[in-house]
Amino acid sequence: MSVNEYLATTSPAVDLDSEASLRIDCYVRPTTPTNVTGAINDVVERLRRLSDAGQIDAYRSTHWPPECHTVDAADDDRPTTRDELVCEFERWAAQHGHSLEPAFRRREVQQSLLESDCDDSRERLRVPFISLAIYEDDDETGEETLRGVVPYTEHPQTDDERTYTVDEWLSAVEPSDSEPLTERTTPEQPTRLGGHQ
Repeated sequence: MSVNEYLATTSPAVDLDSEASLRIDCYVRPTTPTNVTGAINDVVERLRRLSDAGQIDAYRSTHWPPECHTVDAADDDRPTTRDELVCEFERWAAQHGHSLEPAFRRREVQQSLLESDCDDSRERLRVPFISLAIYEDDDETGEETLRGVVPYTEHPQTDDERTYTVDEWLSAVEPSDSEPLTERTTPEQPTRLGGHQ
């Protein structure tokens, strides 16, 4: 069964049917192999088309935030770290019976032998090359709610486990009359980051 045939028989848990204002944040690793750059640019183009079709109100693409703070952690104006962002994603997944693995993975790594307390281990967070976070604005309260994260795995640890990749999810939510992308970005071009508000 092809991906498109499978997607025709299933629908993603994170859909775009909403009366509220939707925004998609596209997170990209800061260092990306050249053979992945074209695929990332295609995703940004597909987000633009979803916006043009009126399925989402805004999108933006950006690099993952830094792993740790370079300023005082008690400062309320400090930017969100990668770990804080992924913790928010993990809470969404847990609330909806999903998992972010295998795309997101935490693992313990030993400290360097050059560090004074090298017997201690620390947690290392691996994020995917590209991930989407779908946010919904509540017009009444002005609050923003995380509506979904892609990639994600439905029914983790069961026989009917299903992982939605970014490409598969976009294929499932794009209008059926969308034409496939014909322009392919050459690997030498940088990843397009930016967005549409």
